[in-house]
Amino acid sequence: MIRRSDTEFHHPADPGHGYAETNFFCFALPEHRLMVSAYTVTRKGIGTMAADVVVFGDLVSDRAQCLYIDSQQHLPAPEVLSDYRTPNGLVVKALTERDYHVEYRGYDGVEFVIDFAGLMEPFDIHDPTHSPKAKADSSVAERHAGSGLGAGYGGHFDLTGRVTGYFVLAGMRYEVDCVETMDHSWGHRPELGIHSMGWMHAHFGPDLAIHWITAYDPAAPADRQWTLAHGYVMEDGQVYGLTDLQLQSTCVGRVLTSMELVATDRRGRKYELSGSSIIGAPWTCYVATEAYCALVRWTTAGGRVGYGMCQQNESMQSLTRRVGRRAIPVLAVPSSGDRP
Repeated sequence: MIRRSDTEFHHPADPGHGYAETNFFCFALPEHRLMVSAYTVTRKGIGTMAADVVVFGDLVSDRAQCLYIDSQQHLPAPEVLSDYRTPNGLVVKALTERDYHVEYRGYDGVEFVIDFAGLMEPFDIHDPTHSPKAKADSSVAERHAGSGLGAGYGGHFDLTGRVTGYFVLAGMRYEVDCVETMDHSWGHRPELGIHSMGWMHAHFGPDLAIHWITAYDPAAPADRQWTLAHGYVMEDGQVYGLTDLQLQSTCVGRVLTSMELVATDRRGRKYELSGSSIIGAPWTCYVATEAYCALVRWTTAGGRVGYGMCQQNESMQSLTRRVGRRAIPVLAVPSSGDRP
């Protein structure tokens, strides 16, 4: 169970340089083809914080084609996590464990002020009463192995809520009113060899949302790349953990273009969804990781339409092992010692 105290730091007495605590918020304006994310990673053991704000405006393969990027990697860590302001203009306040206020004022006149009102109790992936994939009697190593992000999800909750407020871009003000999912994580998260995984959701309104975390094996056949770690269906104010997920995605290069899924919750109810990305770009949340973030337009088997951010994450070590290239000349040039 997640409590008010879990909006604060969880770092151990000697966290070291690899321990991290994160907050992630997002909102979307699909009618304007806009999506905005705000992310912080605090490494209290070395007194630093990374703060990242991105505005996505098209479906692209080049990070430079985002509309706006303010990613600063070496800011001072705040004293508390429930109420902090970063030097690059981001403000995060945890009003309760399910309600948040977030502000940002950056360069080029970009700003937003939003309120996140939780529509459910925060979903604790390590609580068996929340997630059927969690095991009460499992060891720490087993919990980490099944978390979706290893020890980086030593503690983790997801929370779907209603986001309201405003957003200013290029002198235009947009009213924000959408359903999205935020998360908060803590644990040992070294930058080298971070787990390949997916963090994704589909929102159809305040009465229905589906969220899932998966392990990801990009080298496997297309129908076996994704394995459910944890997830839930939120329906009419009630939350039901996922017991099974069948997911297949299509990519063009690194661009996540479409997905098909069948999600089964603990009631045995199945949800069939088809999704197409309408906005997306690479997201470098760590220098040794490449994520692709997409706003996906989802349609249920019954024809209901929704939206949700989907992240497909892969470490640079996994990428270079899989797709790294070397230019080898057809004819070797002999050294001077080999010449007749």
